[in-house]
Amino acid sequence: MASFTDKTYFPPLGDCLTGKTTLLSWKLVASALSDTSRDRLTSASVSAFLKDDYVNNLIQNPTKTFTTPSAQTKADFETKTAAINVVPAPNDQYDLAVIKEDALWLSKAANIDEVAALRIVVLEFQSRARSHLTGPLSTQDVTNIQEAAGVSDAQASSILALLNVSAVADAEATWAEFEEESSRRQRLLAAYLSERRSFLSAADLLITFLYYSPASLPQEVEVLRGAISFDAAAREELIPKYMSYLQDSVERSFAIPTTFPPAFVTDQFEVDWIRSAFAEATHAMSLIFQFLDLHGDKFVALDIVTQWYKFVDEFEFLEGLSGTHELIAELIIPLKTLVCVISLKLLNVKRAIPYLNQDVDLEESEDPYLASSENLTQIHRVVIGAANAGVMTAGPVILAWSMILLEMFNGYQERAERRDLAQNQRAQDGFELEFARYGTGRRNSAGSIVSIEKSGYDIFLSSESIDRDNQVIKGLAALVTSGGQVYDVLSEMAACLGAGPLAAFQPVVGVRMRQVFLDLLETSFIQVGYLSDPLSCVIATLSTGRGYWDIGVDKQAHLVTSEGLLESYLGQAFLRYPYEFLPFANLCRVLLAPTEDDAQQEVLHGLLFRTSKLSMEWHERWNSYELIFEEDYGASPQPNNLTTFQLTQDLDLFNSSLSSKRRPGEEERFTVKAGTIGRFISDSGRVAQLDYMHSGLALLGKRLEASLMGDTYDTTLGPLTTDELAEAVALLATVLRVEYLKASNGPSKASASEAALDVVREASRALPRTKDIITIITDLLDGFIQMDLSSLDGSKISVMTSCLHFLDAALPVAPGRIWAYMSRCGLINGESRAGRLSRITGNLDLLAERFDFLSSAIKFFSHLVDNALMSPAQRKIGVNGGSRSKGEANQWLGTSENVLSRVLLSVTQTTVDVFENSATWRFPSELDRSILVGDVVGTMNKLISLTFSIGSPDSPSSLTHSLLPAAKYILESFVSTSSSFLRFQPLLSSLLVAFQIPDSTLYPRRSRIVSERVNSVLDFATSLLRAANYLEQPSTGIQTQLFKSASVVARLPAVRRSFKTRSVTLLSTLVESAGKGNSEPPSLLGYLGPQISRSFIQIVSQLDRPFDRTPEVLTIWKFFSIIMRNRQQWMANCLLTGKTPREALKGESKLSKLPPDSVLSRAIEKLRTIGNLPSEEVIAILDLFTSAQNYWPWTIFAMQQDPSFLENLRAYVRNLKPLSVVAKSDAKEAGHQARIAAYIAETFAMQLYHMRQMGQAQKFSEDVVNDLDYFLRSGVQVAGYNASLHVNFTKNFSTRYPGISVDDFKRTPLSPRDLGSQYYYALDVAESMLSYDAGWAGSRKNGFRNEMETANLNLSLVEAEVALFHAWEYLLLELSVSLLPKSATIVTHMLQVVQQSLEANQRSQPPENIFVRLVHARANLALTLLQRLAEASSLPKDSTSILTNVSIALHAVEDPFGKDQIAYYRTLLKILFVVLRGAKHSTNNANEKTALESPVAVTQLVLTILDRVVATSFRTLVALVHESDAATTPEDLALVTAILQACLSVPGIEQCQLQILNIMSSHEVLQVATSLYSWADRLADKGDPIYGELALLFLLELSALPTLAEHLACDGLLGHLTSASIAGFMRRSNVSPFADNAGAARCYSIWAKGILPILLNVLGALGPTIAPEVAFVLNQFPNLLQTSVERFEAPGLSRTAAARDAAQQYITLLAISEIHSLALLTRVLSVLRQNNLRDIPEVQWDSATVSENVEFWLSGRKILRERLLPLNARETEWRGMKPLSEAGGCENRLEEKAVVQLEAVRDVLTEDEE
Repeated sequence: MASFTDKTYFPPLGDCLTGKTTLLSWKLVASALSDTSRDRLTSASVSAFLKDDYVNNLIQNPTKTFTTPSAQTKADFETKTAAINVVPAPNDQYDLAVIKEDALWLSKAANIDEVAALRIVVLEFQSRARSHLTGPLSTQDVTNIQEAAGVSDAQASSILALLNVSAVADAEATWAEFEEESSRRQRLLAAYLSERRSFLSAADLLITFLYYSPASLPQEVEVLRGAISFDAAAREELIPKYMSYLQDSVERSFAIPTTFPPAFVTDQFEVDWIRSAFAEATHAMSLIFQFLDLHGDKFVALDIVTQWYKFVDEFEFLEGLSGTHELIAELIIPLKTLVCVISLKLLNVKRAIPYLNQDVDLEESEDPYLASSENLTQIHRVVIGAANAGVMTAGPVILAWSMILLEMFNGYQERAERRDLAQNQRAQDGFELEFARYGTGRRNSAGSIVSIEKSGYDIFLSSESIDRDNQVIKGLAALVTSGGQVYDVLSEMAACLGAGPLAAFQPVVGVRMRQVFLDLLETSFIQVGYLSDPLSCVIATLSTGRGYWDIGVDKQAHLVTSEGLLESYLGQAFLRYPYEFLPFANLCRVLLAPTEDDAQQEVLHGLLFRTSKLSMEWHERWNSYELIFEEDYGASPQPNNLTTFQLTQDLDLFNSSLSSKRRPGEEERFTVKAGTIGRFISDSGRVAQLDYMHSGLALLGKRLEASLMGDTYDTTLGPLTTDELAEAVALLATVLRVEYLKASNGPSKASASEAALDVVREASRALPRTKDIITIITDLLDGFIQMDLSSLDGSKISVMTSCLHFLDAALPVAPGRIWAYMSRCGLINGESRAGRLSRITGNLDLLAERFDFLSSAIKFFSHLVDNALMSPAQRKIGVNGGSRSKGEANQWLGTSENVLSRVLLSVTQTTVDVFENSATWRFPSELDRSILVGDVVGTMNKLISLTFSIGSPDSPSSLTHSLLPAAKYILESFVSTSSSFLRFQPLLSSLLVAFQIPDSTLYPRRSRIVSERVNSVLDFATSLLRAANYLEQPSTGIQTQLFKSASVVARLPAVRRSFKTRSVTLLSTLVESAGKGNSEPPSLLGYLGPQISRSFIQIVSQLDRPFDRTPEVLTIWKFFSIIMRNRQQWMANCLLTGKTPREALKGESKLSKLPPDSVLSRAIEKLRTIGNLPSEEVIAILDLFTSAQNYWPWTIFAMQQDPSFLENLRAYVRNLKPLSVVAKSDAKEAGHQARIAAYIAETFAMQLYHMRQMGQAQKFSEDVVNDLDYFLRSGVQVAGYNASLHVNFTKNFSTRYPGISVDDFKRTPLSPRDLGSQYYYALDVAESMLSYDAGWAGSRKNGFRNEMETANLNLSLVEAEVALFHAWEYLLLELSVSLLPKSATIVTHMLQVVQQSLEANQRSQPPENIFVRLVHARANLALTLLQRLAEASSLPKDSTSILTNVSIALHAVEDPFGKDQIAYYRTLLKILFVVLRGAKHSTNNANEKTALESPVAVTQLVLTILDRVVATSFRTLVALVHESDAATTPEDLALVTAILQACLSVPGIEQCQLQILNIMSSHEVLQVATSLYSWADRLADKGDPIYGELALLFLLELSALPTLAEHLACDGLLGHLTSASIAGFMRRSNVSPFADNAGAARCYSIWAKGILPILLNVLGALGPTIAPEVAFVLNQFPNLLQTSVERFEAPGLSRTAAARDAAQQYITLLAISEIHSLALLTRVLSVLRQNNLRDIPEVQWDSATVSENVEFWLSGRKILRERLLPLNARETEWRGMKPLSEAGGCENRLEEKAVVQLEAVRDVLTEDEE
């Protein structure tokens, strides 16, 4: 045989120990195979494992999995553990010597080979964190749990009753004990036993998966099934092998080998040993059965039969197995059931009987055991032995064998008689008589010589002395059938073969096993007959605990019965119906199923809708009939014991009483017409059967009405008993539900409702016009609800339960009727009454009937909530909605929102009350409590999660507005500060029950129920926190309770992997909720403790290995990110360092390198293969990266020790295709790529920032700048928004669904949303609400669902593009800091981004706020980039294109100074200013020509700007100054003035003075500015006449052009300067740069900055013509002239100022500018006065004194430096800057500027003196 490598089964040891590879345990494989979702099964690791040849060889040779030690296994062990295969590192968490020692110890103790033992040791090592978390609670945990539950030590017993806390120890002590060698080896033994039973379980589940999976499976699952196969021959060869394994397992259960050290053979180990052996035996037999079942109906090989019956003989059908421990006891029934089923399967009674009758043609390879005398003898003696020993497990086998024996006996006797007849006949006349015992339907073989020869079993009959006497046979049959023993056994066994909570096997396998029982019951019917015991057994086998709520849940669990069984049991029950009401009703109810094209369902449908017979008790007073012979009337002859008669008069089944006021003809009457043939079918009691065609459902409805009306009717059928009443209603509910579900598989839900309404109409046919079956059943329920509690026995409660089932079935059919009834139903609270549900079920002990009623009520309430959640659209659209076809009735007609809201609130109140009391009730079993709690919590969670998930719940038009009171009631009950601890206790108990889930490979449904309970509680707690956060309600109370319960939540992922996602989500939400408060949040690590935290982090940091399912992985990465962002310092450090705080204190104080076991290291390793990861996971990992870098900067320095992963990120971005290209083919992936690129850009930016601090950014920035193509193409233009898609979708949606808007489906911030098809609109919610409409899905999947999905994808793409823009902005700014001004590439990129930003803003933008903000952000980015380019003198000289784009953007703003647009317009103005100013100082393309003049295009652009921007804006701003609610500020005027200055600074613009004058004149700018100056004192802001200064500064810029200066002078500007009101304030003595009064200081600024420079410009333009007026203006302000001289007097030498003022004397740059202007003015006026004849007044300004003082300040630099005072922020900045030239002896830029101006003053005054 070929040898197989075990590299997949047992990967290299080193990889397993270091965590690089997760070793797949058989337990994991079994759990993946049992998972109904199949997502784990199709994972790469599990698929490879199952397809591996070595693994398949183990399954085909099960004993090889754990073989005994040998020299070969020892050598293999040494090879695997050799140094060449395992190279320990100093920081590794394992000790190879201990690993080897443990493996050898386990090999010796368990007597298994060393490699298998090593595999167990590695599994224990990898699962050590799980073992720790599933261990005992510590004292700290118990204390926190008690505090969370609000109970004391004495009261905590009920909370902790499920846990063993008798030996609770401190966390440190528990950890120390866990680390001990003895504890570790106990875990090894437990892991060994777990692997043994899991191996057989995995093999069992694998065969079930391969051969019993449903026909329709996902493609990847089908591919996996196709890759693994065992042909028929291989399967048959496996049967003996697993029989041998079975025998070994049973033998092992009897004693524990002595090789185990006595110290480890504890009571718990004994239990585990026995249950493991039993579990292995169970799965081995399950495999044997499946192999036999796959063999078909053929007889199996003789050796298999021999081997099996030898086994059952040796162990007496396992009758002696028993167990006192519950984990052992629960395996006994499955074991015995399988023994019985396999024994029956091998007997193959359904084929054996026809074979003995020679009605079967055997196949060539078929060798029946019935042909072997030895085999028959063996079986017979085994069966006789079991019968004599009273082995009840063998009862069904004994019954089957007795039937086979009887057939043998009859055949033997028949052949003997035929041989005698044949011999006599041939002797007389040689004629052979043909004789057929079983009629023409059977092959006639009487005349065959072969047929009358001896058969193979004749020898067996003779040897056992049963060839002449069948008393032994009868005795066997009587032994097991007396008292119905065998049927009790069959019913008990069938209970564990169903799909209910107590089912031990997979439903599909259980169906096949139950089919064996049904075959036995069908075959035995001809011998046993129609009796109550076999009938009850048939019903039990068909139902197996499944009820109304299981209809349609699992179609594989539906058992399709044979035609023979229907004819025997159902046919006989039908003949006795309705006289014997329960059998037929029971059979119909359990046989009905929502399956299509099923002959069985057609038969049932015919019996219920077109019933042909009627059985009833015949009263003596009914004598209107006559006896007849049926042959005379064409009827088939009946057996002699039946008496046939014919009615001579009509017989009314329902006679109205005399008191009835009902008019005749109002309802359909059940009248048996005269002439109807009937027959008496019983010897006693006078039971008659009539051939009466009628509707069984209509008759049932009528009988229910008769039972309800009491004496109103005199019914010939008699009243229904309470049990019959319950069954009748249950049958109606089942029929209604089945018809609805069956039709739901069709094209639309409307057809489903119509099909179900047909049932309602049929059942209501014979009812009064004012009633229907719904009315009858609701009245019936009301009657029982109002009964006295003491009279409500089990049967009456069953009636109420059935009524609830019917209401539930009618809910989707007639929702308006059901909601209207619930508004007055006495079960729930009403406006003036308390609900009776709690009173009916409120006993401490919930008996079975009461529990069923309560459970049904809760499930019905849950469906009510579902109905309310799914129907808002239907209710709002109404009858005239576009989605309804004409004439279709509205099911919700007349149902108001208030009714729904009130009923939902009452239901919620009842549900919360049941939940609170559930902790104190005693249930029939803990499983029942889990069922109830799971349903209750699931209902509350649905209400919370959906109410606040879409739209605006508080709005009356919201789709979920009717749910709001109920949802708020739940929030108030659990979240408010007044909420009771009693409501949190059931939540906590539900979490604790997870630790009691048995580690069993059987009973999958039980485990699923408990798991669903735990998961529902986790989801509910998460929803409570999210809802409280969304509504901004305080949730401190439940936060504290959950933090104290955090150790329980953190342990759940170790209990079951299915808990991990929800546990992590709850902890994430808890941390996030606590982090939103202002106070310091509670520490998660503090509540968990260091030990639990370490193990929990080890588990979650494995992500979802080895399955690697993307949703689970995303949840964990998001949890890590949330920890980083929400002030969980200790937990964050634990994640980042891989150490608890205590461990960190023992190590290095600062980390220079990330530990390999830290979360961040795992993330880096993941990013090294970024191209192979799902995009969603990459996004989550990068989110963690950015969170860690933002909140924990030291991680950046630690990551820089190995920055190679950054190369992988660069390569990823470098290889990305353009966003627009990807979006055309896959919008979802395009959005993901954009988001990934955004995170990468943010990561690069943060890396650059920190590298720059260390002076290491140059190399990395140069590398990054070469990989920016994706960002340059897609980083700025958010072009993904499809406006037409959203407009048309909104319009068409409103047309199709009037009354609702697509905005009603917008997701709220209740829960996080990811990019993709569910991003913006709640597609899942819309699916549930609108799926009733065919237009939603569309005929070709092109309906509104597709449009909503497309809209979501489009909006998620836009969101990703916006994030990409902001990240690109961040990165580009960092690159500009690092690379400017040396890098020409970055300059090009920056200019390109500026152009892109301006061009993008010119396009039409959608009205949504996000695009408004984006426009502003792009403008701000362009401004920042231009500013940085300008600072680096890197702006291009040819700024035509930029100016053009800026101009277009400015002109595109419709209302530039409106409140919505002014901020954006202001930014554009700043951009314009920077471009105009920056180009002048740029060093790019510098040459003399461009320095002297600008291109004509630029000049024209500047003139356009002066016209459309400067002049227009200035005039508008001045007009808005007078409006109090204007959004403008004085800074806007200053900005316009700056732009004017920049425009006038453009080279060559002075040649366009006339054009500029015309532009300004056309806008009357000069007059407006003069007017603004005149109004300055009245427009003062808090006494500050700032507009006066702004007006003069604007005029000052214009006056720089001689033409405009002349125009200003001619317009009388100088006169305005002195005549304006503000001039009077300027003449006051307190005007000074140091004035405390803002107005006085501003007046000085107007004088120094405005008036004096304007006078200079005007004087320079007009010369002597204007000189007298200039001198006149100066002399109008003598105080300012005087103070300007005094301000510069040398300290201590003042002749005018007192000594006390000298110490306070300071000078400013503005004051120096003032004397500089005055010096120039007086000098020019003096020259003009000397050279001109005009009389120019002398200006009273002491220039000599100023000259002397200036010399003093220039000579005393130290004093100048000390007394030079900055007046504004810019001057303060200059004071801290170095001077431009070191030669001047100045220490800062401010001093340098002051010195330069003082020297200029000195030069002017000195020239004057000369």
